[in-house]
Amino acid sequence: MGKKRKRSLIATFAVLFLLLAAVVLFFALQIHRRIPDLLFQYVDERQHDSRPLKLTDAGEWETLEEGLELREISFRRAGRILSGFKLIALRIDPQHLNLRMIHIPADKLAAVDMETLAGQTGALALMNTSYFEPEYKVMGLLIVNGEQLSPLRKGGSLHHGVWLLREKHAFLLHRTNIDLQGVEQAFQAGPWLVTDGEIQHRASKTALVTRRSAIAVDKRGRVLMMATDTLLGGFSLAELSQWLARPEDEGGLDAWRAINCDGGTSTQLLLNHPREHRVIRSNTHVPVYLGVFRPANI
Repeated sequence: MGKKRKRSLIATFAVLFLLLAAVVLFFALQIHRRIPDLLFQYVDERQHDSRPLKLTDAGEWETLEEGLELREISFRRAGRILSGFKLIALRIDPQHLNLRMIHIPADKLAAVDMETLAGQTGALALMNTSYFEPEYKVMGLLIVNGEQLSPLRKGGSLHHGVWLLREKHAFLLHRTNIDLQGVEQAFQAGPWLVTDGEIQHRASKTALVTRRSAIAVDKRGRVLMMATDTLLGGFSLAELSQWLARPEDEGGLDAWRAINCDGGTSTQLLLNHPREHRVIRSNTHVPVYLGVFRPANI
């Protein structure tokens, strides 16, 4: 075999190998992204588990830019293998960054996942918020850029709280005690987790643990958006309430007021920042997100 032919065969095999590697990498990435979808199809993300929850790493707030901080708090459930998970928390100062609700119509949901939405809008962060009907109709109050898209819901334990933004100030209020005059952004969810620094959700006999997302406001008016990164298990409402109210020097988040958002398979959070990237995916399309934006992107 001539040297020229040998080099030609080597080059051909090299090209074929690179093509095969690219195909394998592509499918591996697709499978990795589909893991939540596959698991959610065959298991229930809700579990009854009364074993103690242990803090393994309280983490520290990392400043990504003025008005935006990231913190990761690690937990595991005592006596359970592979039970570790993180609570990914973002702390946003509405005096420096903009927050606004994003509503996606039902007929466009199939084509818009969280990462696509971030790319389209320039959002630094996104998190699911409101509960919704099977046909993706929003349950409870929703105000987007001053326009009310869904009315206030006056009943139901899942709609006790209203998060709202008025003149760059964020509030968490009970649904019976709100004035919607001048409100720019708002959504309704629940139940209450923390009110004026006090735990609102106590332990029950059946500790239902699942994926969670929640929103809080601290004493300085900063907004905390948070979600668990686990596919299975996670917090009970009582546990989440306790960690939110706990002082920072004891590993907690020192929330002044906090409400539960739509959890389970709806739990989604994205941080899309040049310094840090985090994503908590789900196979469930959700019609409402709270987004964080630099002033130039709104």
